[in-house]
Amino acid sequence: MKYYGICPASCGEFVQGIVDRDEYLCSYAIDLYSTAEVEEKLNNINIGPSKSRKAIEAVFKKFNIPIEESKNISLKIKSKIPVGKGMASSTADIGATIGATLGLIKKELSNEEIANLASTIEPTDSIYIEKNNIFNPLNGEVIKYLGNIQDSRVVILEPNRTLNTMRIRKTPNYKKIKIKNKDITKISFNLLEEGIKNNDLYSIGKASTFSSLANENIHQKEGLEKIIEISKNYGAYGVNVAHSGTVIGILIDKYMNDTRLIELLRNAGLDSVYKKIYTSNIIDGGIRRSQTWNTSKIL
Repeated sequence: MKYYGICPASCGEFVQGIVDRDEYLCSYAIDLYSTAEVEEKLNNINIGPSKSRKAIEAVFKKFNIPIEESKNISLKIKSKIPVGKGMASSTADIGATIGATLGLIKKELSNEEIANLASTIEPTDSIYIEKNNIFNPLNGEVIKYLGNIQDSRVVILEPNRTLNTMRIRKTPNYKKIKIKNKDITKISFNLLEEGIKNNDLYSIGKASTFSSLANENIHQKEGLEKIIEISKNYGAYGVNVAHSGTVIGILIDKYMNDTRLIELLRNAGLDSVYKKIYTSNIIDGGIRRSQTWNTSKIL
């Protein structure tokens, strides 16, 4: 019998940085997904991606099931999430795999417990949690729940260039530079919290733009200031980045003409760098799992 876990992507983070010497982030989920399919088999076992395989073993260890018993689990991952762009592709694969594995062994974990378990495999992401939240990526701990936002979308600028998250974290003086940004990071988180509380996209956008610009001394995004200028003139709410990736997002609502905005970006020549420019809906986070999930609607 097959079991499925489904986890959404992110388009980077609203805000990320160091507050009180620890690093926190608030990412947001979009309607691109990774789906994991698991089943027990005697032969023709598909191993799947290494991190997702570790996720199966982590679930078995969590419930004191001998890891040897996981060897007969066949794993397949299907995903539309771009890899190496800061859109939580491996995070989503891991989360989807944990969800599917829990279904197979008939066990339950909260999304918060799944986030904590995933953090033992690699630094993780707040998209596992249904509500937007301030989150520690190193231990999977939710620091504060902020709530959900409604009727919002993001125009995504995706370059061909990829970036390894761990490589960014190993940048010389990474933490020292992050600490230098701590004041603007604190202001950004305060603005973000107020914005989500009131479903005020202007405050959310302002917080995101502040955090995006502060991150330039860690990893520069080509054309960021031009993108901010175009989005502001258009009337968008703000610009966010994947702080450890390469994508940029422009925050809009469901009523705005995203086609016109994309046209303005292309007319400015930004598509020479950002080869794919497209729109996604901002959705609630959380891992979905089912024994009979119709994945054809999302893959």
